[in-house]
Amino acid sequence: MSIRPVVGRVRHARSAVARCLLALGASALAVGVTAGELQAVRIGLVREASAGPLYIAVAAGFFQAEGLDPQVKFLGSDRSVSEAVASGRLDIGMAALSAPFYAYAASHGLKMIASRASDQTGFPMYAIVFGRRAHEAGWSDVRGLRHARLGVADADSGTYYGVFSAASRFGVDAGSIKVVGFKSHERELAALSRGDIDAALLPFPVALQSARAGEPLLRLSDFALWQQGVVFTTAAHVAARRDLVERFMRAYQRGTADYQLNFLHYDDAGDFIAGPQYDRYADLIARQAHVAAAMLARTKTYCDRRANLDVADIEKQVKFWQDQGRLDRRVAAADLLDLSFIGEEAAALR
Repeated sequence: MSIRPVVGRVRHARSAVARCLLALGASALAVGVTAGELQAVRIGLVREASAGPLYIAVAAGFFQAEGLDPQVKFLGSDRSVSEAVASGRLDIGMAALSAPFYAYAASHGLKMIASRASDQTGFPMYAIVFGRRAHEAGWSDVRGLRHARLGVADADSGTYYGVFSAASRFGVDAGSIKVVGFKSHERELAALSRGDIDAALLPFPVALQSARAGEPLLRLSDFALWQQGVVFTTAAHVAARRDLVERFMRAYQRGTADYQLNFLHYDDAGDFIAGPQYDRYADLIARQAHVAAAMLARTKTYCDRRANLDVADIEKQVKFWQDQGRLDRRVAAADLLDLSFIGEEAAALR
C-alpha cells in the first residue's frame, strides 16, 4: 500500500484554520488570544509526531473555543510526564504504554482517558530489521524470530509487548526469542551490523533510514494491532476539575477528527488522499516533532477519530506484563481507565 501524499490534491481555500496555521511561529503552539481571558490547561508530553492531533487542536483554536489556554510542555521522558501529572504540575499527560507506566499509574492514581496513537496496519510505528546472516538464512517473517537474538532498546516498552503479540499468532514461543537489551537504537544498529544480534526492533522511521535498499522490513502492525500511547490525568484531577478535563477532551477530539480527515484517508486502490489542510498540518507536525516533512509523509501514525482507546488490548497488555513478572497481579486494567470523557462511543466500548 502506498502512503505517499497524492500530488496536487491539496486545496487552497483560505479558511480560518489555514490563517491560524500561517500565523504560527516556528516553535509556537499557542494561538493569538489574550491568555488572561482563558483558563490554563497544562499538557505534558515527549516531543514526537504521534501527538499530531494535539498540535492540530492547539493551532486550529479548538482549545480557545472551549475557553482554554493550552500550555504545552515538552519533557525528556514519559516517566517525567507521568510524575508531573501525578504531582499536579501538569493537568494532562501523553505517554507510551509500558510496564513502568502501568505500575506508576496504579500506584499514583493515573487514569487513561483517550488514545494518543496505536500501531495499525498501514500506519506502522515499529519494525524489525533483520541482519545479513538472518537474511542469508531465509528469515523474513515472524517465524524467523524463533531462536533469534533480538535487540531492543527497552525490554519494558510496549514494543516488546507488540513483538510477542505478533509472535504468538504464529505459534512462536516467547521463551525461544533471546532478547538483548541496549540503551539506544544506535547501539542496536551497531550490534546488528557486527552480527552480535540477528534482528533489531526499531521505531519505523529509524528502520526506514537504516535498512539497506530493497531490504524488507517486518512491520509489527502487519501482525498485531495494539494501543501504543494514551492521554491521561489523575483520578483526583477528574474529581476536582472535571469541567476542565471535559473541555480538554472536546478540543482534543476535534483535533483527532481533523487529523483523520487530513492524514488517514485512502481510495479504493489503496492510494493516500490528502485532506484539505494536509500540507499545512504536515508542516506544523514536522516542525513540532523536529522531523523532516518527507519522512513524516511516510511514517504517519494512527489515532482513532474520537480518540477511543482499545480497551481489550489494554487488558491484554496488563496481563502480559503480569505474566512477565513486571506488574503486580493485583493491578486491574479497569481501574486505570476512565472512558466517561470519550463521548458517544464510550458506552459501546464498555
